[in-house]
Amino acid sequence: MENTSRGFHTVTIVKTLTKKEALKLITDFQSYAETNDIKFFRIRDIKSTDNSDEFIKWLRSAFPDYYIAYYLPRSKGLLWLLRDSNISPGFIKPGEIDRPCSIKATINPKILTGENNYLAAATVDYLEGVEEIFNNEAKKISPILGEYKHYSINRPDYCVNFDLNELKIPCAAERMIDLIKRGDIPKHYTERLEDDVAAKKKKPDKDSFYLESKSVNINCYWKLKQLEEEFQDCPDLEASRNLIRFEIQCKYLKTYLLSRNIKNKQELSRTDVIREMLSDDFCKDIIRKYFDRVIRRGDYFTLNEAIKQVQYCRFSEKKEARLIRELRRINQFRGIHKVRTTLQGDELELFRRTLRDLDDININPVTIPREWNIQRIPNLLNAYDRRIEDELWKKQQEEIGLQILKDYYEECKKKGKKKAKKY
Repeated sequence: MENTSRGFHTVTIVKTLTKKEALKLITDFQSYAETNDIKFFRIRDIKSTDNSDEFIKWLRSAFPDYYIAYYLPRSKGLLWLLRDSNISPGFIKPGEIDRPCSIKATINPKILTGENNYLAAATVDYLEGVEEIFNNEAKKISPILGEYKHYSINRPDYCVNFDLNELKIPCAAERMIDLIKRGDIPKHYTERLEDDVAAKKKKPDKDSFYLESKSVNINCYWKLKQLEEEFQDCPDLEASRNLIRFEIQCKYLKTYLLSRNIKNKQELSRTDVIREMLSDDFCKDIIRKYFDRVIRRGDYFTLNEAIKQVQYCRFSEKKEARLIRELRRINQFRGIHKVRTTLQGDELELFRRTLRDLDDININPVTIPREWNIQRIPNLLNAYDRRIEDELWKKQQEEIGLQILKDYYEECKKKGKKKAKKY
């Protein structure tokens, strides 16, 4: 599969600095920027006239107290963020640790290692090349940056890309996003809202389902629309037309807990912890956990077909009525979360139980609008896993076939030698 992939798309690593090191590093970055294709400036000093740039707007809101260094073009795959604390070295009290500053590096492994692909997810196999390039770039700028092995993981962004054509999903990307937006919003999460000038109020983005919490952001979006808004010159723009990305952005609190759990199981270096947290199995588990909470495990059906599927299971009359009642209610409210917000206490617990029961029989509580004329849409993550299993099986069969052929030729050679000896 060319575009359908699972892994991570960026990872941010961090190293703490003393105040003195941070001041020296600012000078080193400024010197390097004078003669190289890199921009370096304090984010809060950006003039308001630059607000038309979406990238700049995001920086001003997310990192107002940081310096930023990014390469020209920005697609190098490496971005530096330097936090300079207001604490003066003279105000560090005796016995206190003088490390109030930090340097972060956000890395896109595919771009950094020279692969011109803005769609497919990266895997842990890229890290060896990343480490070498990172060390070379850091060495050019300042000895204070040190090497890759001196950094800890600060934020991994896990993702899975679903190319609807490659997975043979009978649904356009725009409609797929519509179904996904009718999914669930877990406790402690809120949906991100954006200013709608025409409506004069905040509204969710129609092409994404973006959920935020203190520790993790969950974002599912139509890749084409994201690239059209942020990167219109992207060479993969047309290839993203049928691509849905599901993304898990682990903030520092979540990343710290995950890395601590790994360290508690075995003693590992910083680099090994990063490798473990970006390993294929780790990415797979994180993505599955949050996908099931938001989008659920089952396939999509029309309401009538979902009811038939429940009836085929031959549950007790009471259980069957409960499942069908909630399917109808979710269909009426146009979303799992919209129903959840109307419930509390025992009613809410029974609703949660119903969602689990529907998962068990592979039915998504969200149903397909009748006017689409589509009876069933496979669960995206299940379709991905089946495709991977099919490709693995085919590869194994090819290897077995080649081995049989090799053994056959070896046997023929042996027989030929025996005949030659007779004569």
